[in-house]
Amino acid sequence: MGVGTAKTQVNISLHPFDLIVILGIAQGLLYAILLLTKYGQYPSKQLLAFLLFVFCILSAKILLHTLGLWQNPHLRYIPLAFDLAIQPLLYLYVVSLTQRNFVFKRAYWLHFTPTLLFMLHAVLVYSRTQATDNLAIKDQLAEDLYFNTVKSIEDVLSVLSGIAYGLISYRRLVRYRQWLFNSISNSAYPGYLWLRTILVLMGGALLLLGLNLFLDMGLGFNGRYFFHWQLFYVYLAANVYYLGIVGYQQPPFDVAFDESVADTSPKRVLDTLKDDQIQGVKSRIETALEQESVFLDPDLSLNSLAVHLQVSPGIVSAVINSEFEKSFRSLINERRVEEVKRRLTDPAYKHLSILGIALETGFNSEASFYRVFKSVTGLSPRQYTAQNTPNIVIENSQKPK
Repeated sequence: MGVGTAKTQVNISLHPFDLIVILGIAQGLLYAILLLTKYGQYPSKQLLAFLLFVFCILSAKILLHTLGLWQNPHLRYIPLAFDLAIQPLLYLYVVSLTQRNFVFKRAYWLHFTPTLLFMLHAVLVYSRTQATDNLAIKDQLAEDLYFNTVKSIEDVLSVLSGIAYGLISYRRLVRYRQWLFNSISNSAYPGYLWLRTILVLMGGALLLLGLNLFLDMGLGFNGRYFFHWQLFYVYLAANVYYLGIVGYQQPPFDVAFDESVADTSPKRVLDTLKDDQIQGVKSRIETALEQESVFLDPDLSLNSLAVHLQVSPGIVSAVINSEFEKSFRSLINERRVEEVKRRLTDPAYKHLSILGIALETGFNSEASFYRVFKSVTGLSPRQYTAQNTPNIVIENSQKPK
């Protein structure tokens, strides 16, 4: 192989920390494969699979050291510079879940330019160090190519990139949820609370990474302690586990949100209206709900209600928010729940099941109906029926024959 052909024997022994990381990697790889085989046609599932795969690579990097594989001449400096791929992948995953008709554009590849540059450097270091099996000479060759300096820069950029992508990802999710509650009554639309949880968990990982870098670069922990990195990788393994399970369980859903045209500040239009105009729109909305029962339409949206009222969507949204002090979705679903409550205790609807009544009153999925009903009433539909049906029996028994 060249100068210095001394062979190094590597003894591998597993510790609890190694097992935790290995289980996290196995879990991530399993769900990445399942996502690609079962949902490979959906861009969001593809991005999630790649995200899990990169997480697994990053987790495997620590095993090179804890399992003693770093002493293997062929594995030392193996190019695994994927640290800066996590942040754009997570952001694009959020976009794919919230963007109407999402497709992966060529321009998105620009997000991975830093990853490519650091990977090219890692490949260069690895190829140069393959000239010898002597570990000391390998380290010198790597240092001649500023390996440690470049890795430090990559680590710092990982934190800064994580902050930037985390903020724009969270902002996008907030805008989506604002649009959802102000524009869509269809409760089958995903609210992505689980996605918000993932972003918060990723923020925790970013915080731990930044703290660890400070401890190593600022306080010199890297020469004396290792527990802080063990904590980080255990936390990372838990995140991979959660992301794989929850992301896989989510059914593909094509949302109608388009951030480029979404208006998340409809209240601004109130400044252009007089009080009598506002009250007039409010009265027309009440008529549409109470007399025309527009909420029975399961596909009712802000736009379709605006067309029905012959008022702009911005004005309708602003009036609902200011005069009813509710979001569009809350207003419509609360009216649906009131209608369900009425029918549950009306003998004329006894031939229908609870789900049948829900579907007739505008709900379009069983899970969303039960969730909304309990959030509004504090009871399940069966509990509500059990508590209110006896009243009807008593009233009927008191009527004269």
